[in-house]
Amino acid sequence: GGFGFPAGWHPFGYGLTELGRRYLEFEGSRDGDVGRFLSSLTSGGRKSRKALREQWLEVTRVSKKRQSMRIYRTMDDLIDFCLEAGFVA
Repeated sequence: GGFGFPAGWHPFGYGLTELGRRYLEFEGSRDGDVGRFLSSLTSGGRKSRKALREQWLEVTRVSKKRQSMRIYRTMDDLIDFCLEAGFVA
C-alpha cells in the first residue's frame, strides 16, 4: 500500500527534473505555456500546488497578460501534464 497521497501529489512540492531542464534549453521553449510554467520552477526549490497558484496569481495580477491568466486557470492540467511527461517530479 501507499501513503494515501492523491496521484501526482508530492508532499514536498514539485521540482524541475533533468528532462525539464533539458527541455528549457531549446530555443523558444519558454514562449509556450508549458515552457513558461516550467521556467517558474527554475528557482526557489520545490513548490507546492498552493505556492504555484499564489505565484501565478501574482504574475497574472502584475503582467495582465492573457498567457499568464491561461497558465493560472489551467494550472492543475499543466502540473498533471508535466508530471506525466517527466518534466517535474
